[in-house]
Amino acid sequence: MMFKEKLIAVLAALILSFGITTSAQAVLVDLDGAGGIAPVDIGTLDWGPTSFAALNGDLAALNFNTATQTCSAPGACNFDVLTHAKLIGTLAPSGAINTPTAITNNTFEITMVARFTEQVTGVATVGGNTVATFATLPTSPIFLEIFFDSSPDAVDVSGSGFNDGRLILKGTSIGAADGIFAVTSTTPVALDQHAPTNDYTGQNTVTGTGSQDNLSIGGLTVDPTFFLQNLNFGILFANISQGLPFISVDPSDCYTPAASGLAVGSSTVGATACNTAHVNGLMSANVAGATGFVPTIGVVNGAFVGGGPDFIAQTDFNSPISAAVPEPSSMLLLGSGLVGLAVVLRKRTKAKQN
Repeated sequence: MMFKEKLIAVLAALILSFGITTSAQAVLVDLDGAGGIAPVDIGTLDWGPTSFAALNGDLAALNFNTATQTCSAPGACNFDVLTHAKLIGTLAPSGAINTPTAITNNTFEITMVARFTEQVTGVATVGGNTVATFATLPTSPIFLEIFFDSSPDAVDVSGSGFNDGRLILKGTSIGAADGIFAVTSTTPVALDQHAPTNDYTGQNTVTGTGSQDNLSIGGLTVDPTFFLQNLNFGILFANISQGLPFISVDPSDCYTPAASGLAVGSSTVGATACNTAHVNGLMSANVAGATGFVPTIGVVNGAFVGGGPDFIAQTDFNSPISAAVPEPSSMLLLGSGLVGLAVVLRKRTKAKQN
């Protein structure tokens, strides 16, 4: 399939994913683990704007042959996405806001860290813009970890404090999903344009925008002290947006590179944690002494001229969660069975009447 056809297919999938409303069943969650606030029926977890790092994302795009629309070598167009976020709100399945005040006033915090693998599937110039498409690799190892912390300490600019506290949810698999990112201007601009100050003086970036289809996370293990219903449920990353420069949050200079290895319900710092230090200036100035992964993005992030090999951008998403419901095929079989049963009962009734 030619790139433009792939691009149309990806855009169609994304439009459909944003246009379809998920009919979620409530999942009863005690956000502080029986610490005092009442449990709430949650349909969606709303995460705050944050950063993601594409480890080898710049290099993966360079390794894609735009003439043949193929990768230069097996695995050369793969990259790992690292991200973290802080919970800022919750919604009921109806969409009504039901955020406990303890979340908004930072009595405690719920944070997440994640890592998964994607592959560049297309790079081309469309309408004067460089456009890249990509897709998840569901067979690759992934992790999602959500933590409860009674002492809020997550800091966007340093990337610290997102993987400490009590591990309350773990995910180990991801579904297939497509994405797209368009560089709309290659003129260098300041990476950090989030008020009130530029924490990365001299660090520039291209301008761009992107989005991703819903990411379904499986292999879930949960802490029953927090997730009170004794049933299976699903969790998504949905309504995923991406953008450059950073305007809604400070760019992070460090990310959690590995899963914690903690058992769900245990309380400690997970895996390799980022430290609290941050140096104003180029991203490279923050490598010395770092305890997590600091991306190498060059002087102009996203230039795709070998200055990487990594790439970072602002992202925002939420996580619909829902109780397990029958698959559409199961519902069809159930419906067919009920129709058949009704026919049999009707025949028996007529036989008795005769």
